[in-house]
Amino acid sequence: MTHWLLKMFGTALLFTLLIELAVAVLYKIRSRQKLLLVVLVNILTNPPAVLLHWLGSLYLPALPDLWLQLGLELLVILAEALIYHSFSTKKEWQLQHPVLLSLTANTCSWLAGFFLL
Repeated sequence: MTHWLLKMFGTALLFTLLIELAVAVLYKIRSRQKLLLVVLVNILTNPPAVLLHWLGSLYLPALPDLWLQLGLELLVILAEALIYHSFSTKKEWQLQHPVLLSLTANTCSWLAGFFLL
């Protein structure tokens, strides 16, 4: 069971990081510092979202999985947008369009996961 959980969390995080870093590069985010921010933000938000989805699937079987996923994804988008926004207000970061970045990156990673899995 432990191996399965580690594989589930690791695969979800790796997959999310690859897609969201690609989106960040499309948003012309190139500096190591900003790319590291994207990585750290996803390390902060992805594991709780995966855990809540897994627990919700177990303990809320009446709730359609799509609604559970969309609700969790909305929370992740909001959390990441707030974090990116807090950095965008600092002149030295020059992080532009934090809400759009969060929305686009999370939509792309969710859609990719939805269609691949």
